[in-house]
Amino acid sequence: MEILFLAPRPPWPTDTGAKIRTFHLLEALARAHEVTCATFIDGPEDAAAAEALRAKVSLRHLELVTRPHGLLARGLDAARGVVGPLPYSMRKYERSAMTSAVRRIVAARRPALVHCDHLHMAPYGARSGVPFTIDEHNVESLIWRRYARSERGLKRLAFAEQAFLWTRAEGRAAAQAWLCLMTSEADRRQLLRLAPARAVVVPNGVNLEYFGDLQVAPAESGAIVLTGSMDWQPNEDAAVWFVEAIMPEARRALGGARFAAVGRNPSPKVQKLAGPDVVVTGTVPDVRPYLRGALALVVPIRVGGGTRLKILEAFAARVPVVSTRVGAEGIACEDGRDILYAETPAEFAAALARLKAEPALRERLTTAGRALVEARYGWQAIGGELARIYAAAPGHR
Repeated sequence: MEILFLAPRPPWPTDTGAKIRTFHLLEALARAHEVTCATFIDGPEDAAAAEALRAKVSLRHLELVTRPHGLLARGLDAARGVVGPLPYSMRKYERSAMTSAVRRIVAARRPALVHCDHLHMAPYGARSGVPFTIDEHNVESLIWRRYARSERGLKRLAFAEQAFLWTRAEGRAAAQAWLCLMTSEADRRQLLRLAPARAVVVPNGVNLEYFGDLQVAPAESGAIVLTGSMDWQPNEDAAVWFVEAIMPEARRALGGARFAAVGRNPSPKVQKLAGPDVVVTGTVPDVRPYLRGALALVVPIRVGGGTRLKILEAFAARVPVVSTRVGAEGIACEDGRDILYAETPAEFAAALARLKAEPALRERLTTAGRALVEARYGWQAIGGELARIYAAAPGHR
């Protein structure tokens, strides 16, 4: 079966949750079908990443489309995102060069299906003349509505406007697609409120062997860890809230505490958090040493959607997790069985104190977490199921 896979960026290196999901689904589809991938690149770094991807995945063809992204291009995108029909972060991926590439590939390869990675690529699928799917890593309109509720004044109005534009774009694209892939049942229900769409759950997963490697040496033994891209606003908010509001409570409850924000591109707000007992690592080649020695992975996320790969990675690595309920949305975990929920600074501090004082609790949670990901969240099984779903595409003969 011929598939055209459209991506907003090369999914390599796998240093963000989005790229991890994209890479593993692309790899699984390429094992089972003939896949051409077309992706935007923004410069030499992306071009090098695309070449590395070519060596990692058995693609039939890789098409690279340069996306202008200088100050002028960003200014025009922002202006059109305010007055146009699409939200800003969709508008910045609207480029005639990609439209031409899709048209050319469809004419030459005659794919049975176009896979659109993220809603950003859905307009190209809709214009392709081929049945298309959308992999919705998050329900974007839900995230922006949550942003709007958490802000005040002009910022709240700006977020509310983007939420409206996302709601309209998301509903329209979902109604046109042959199938929408959602990371959780909660997200699937959210989408069905927007449009009469056909949607299935294809959950986020984890590399069980990689994160199950217990040989790596601890990097921050006993530290409380938050992993993820530190320029993504929900992670930025989580890091700032943890250090400013939760750390004082945690220090009192634990008799001292150390926190590590582990992830790429820390924003200026996150960088300012660094201090005697707060480490901001920036990009690291391997997060496992930080997980391996941690007291716990914390997920103090207050705004977000989709599912948190960081939690699945911690479960696979046998690390206890303390999270808000929003942070753990979409994962089949249960408070007290394989995760501890906390919503306030005092609750986070109490949960961390329990983990330090009760080895039996740590053992029970980590054993259950590992069992959960082994049963439901291995990438190989998830990717294989997606390949089987796609074999039923209407364009496949």
